[in-house]
Amino acid sequence: MRVLLVNPWIHDFAAYDFWLKPLGLLYVARAMEWMGYEVHLVDLLNRHDPYLPRFVKVPKDKKYATGKFPSRVIEKPEILRFVPRKYKRYGAPPEFLEWRLREIGEVELVMVTSTLSYWYPGVWETIRFLKKRYDVPIVLGGIYPRLFPEHASRSGALVFPFGDLVFLPSFLEKLGFPSKEIPENWFEIFDPMYELYERVGYLVFTTTLGCPFHCSYCAVHRLWKGLRVRSPERVVETVEKYLDMFQVEDVVFFDDAILASGRFKEVLKLIVEKNWKVRFHLPNGIHARLLDEETALLMKEANFKTIKLGYETAGKLQKETGGKVYDEDLVRAARILRKVGFTEEEVSAYIMVNMPGQTKEDVLEAVRVCLNEGIGVSVNEYTPIPGTEDWKKLVREKKLDPDVDPVLLNNTVLPFWWKYGMSPEEIQEIKQLVQDLKIRYSKAYTGSRRSSDRKD
Repeated sequence: MRVLLVNPWIHDFAAYDFWLKPLGLLYVARAMEWMGYEVHLVDLLNRHDPYLPRFVKVPKDKKYATGKFPSRVIEKPEILRFVPRKYKRYGAPPEFLEWRLREIGEVELVMVTSTLSYWYPGVWETIRFLKKRYDVPIVLGGIYPRLFPEHASRSGALVFPFGDLVFLPSFLEKLGFPSKEIPENWFEIFDPMYELYERVGYLVFTTTLGCPFHCSYCAVHRLWKGLRVRSPERVVETVEKYLDMFQVEDVVFFDDAILASGRFKEVLKLIVEKNWKVRFHLPNGIHARLLDEETALLMKEANFKTIKLGYETAGKLQKETGGKVYDEDLVRAARILRKVGFTEEEVSAYIMVNMPGQTKEDVLEAVRVCLNEGIGVSVNEYTPIPGTEDWKKLVREKKLDPDVDPVLLNNTVLPFWWKYGMSPEEIQEIKQLVQDLKIRYSKAYTGSRRSSDRKD
């Protein structure tokens, strides 16, 4: 029996390929293969597809195989008419999808994934396109239907509202499809099915599922119960398998809590032994409090080039949002990383702006803390997520409608309508002040270094 898996289009005002791979969908692919299905994949966001240039001009790679998606300006949804920006479809053009579907031929089942809930218009368009081509069940899974199951059911697809693959066989049986029990330790024994690609520009893996922390703004602990940890041996075995297959230069670990596993050092030691000529990246924000010097040294030896620290904000919100990290934790981690040789270009901290109750000074103080320690900053706009403590509190205080259209929760859109947060002008002012601080600190650092050189 043939099944088609699809990674859908993105509809948004901006989108960039920071190592976006549908890792969950690749695990679903492996599970379907395990159950005896013939599996086919269409990834509309794979910029490195060898056939894509036949249909569209593909922007060249930027740093570390990241880059811009091909895109087309499309009509905004009516609900977004008030946002003064162009709206685009990101990914391969419809002509590419039509061609790929003809190449694949008939299938008995289609499965579509999703990530950010406010990207659902692209998911819905993809589903509509597939419905015109196939008269078979179409299943929608991923983060969006897990956070907004009722809204996702309006997509025209059947909703799979689970993350754990052990629920997949019974779901298929209810639809009348053959199945086979999925082992409870599937995360240990299954590899993401990268062999469905002809070419990729980078490889993305995860060594853990879930997070033991309960930050008020984050839904990860709700999406996964507890923390699942893959054995270091299997992690490295899988990386090696696909490095041999694709010969890429960049490998990304997209864990939510990679240091919390207690086994990342073992992974690093095995990587160092392999002596691969590749670059490694940790873009998802590691827990500063859990970092020690041995781990930092091993990351340096293994050739990690991107390390993001989860910081979020200065001020009282550090405690009120869960106490995951305080200023002293960030400072300590930054100093460890700088001590072992990491640079400002390689290490930066995530700082959120527009968190409920956050002030402009909270943001700027967080930026100063980072720049004082010689690491970079990545400023990201906040958005409330269903099921989190932030969401519950905002709904309870009648500052947020629980039935809000997910597209309005786009962090680009939120400041234009949400009266309980910062305005677009305030956020733009903060971003400009952040840039000014970066320049000021950079000049101070350069002047200090020149003075030191003269003394030498």
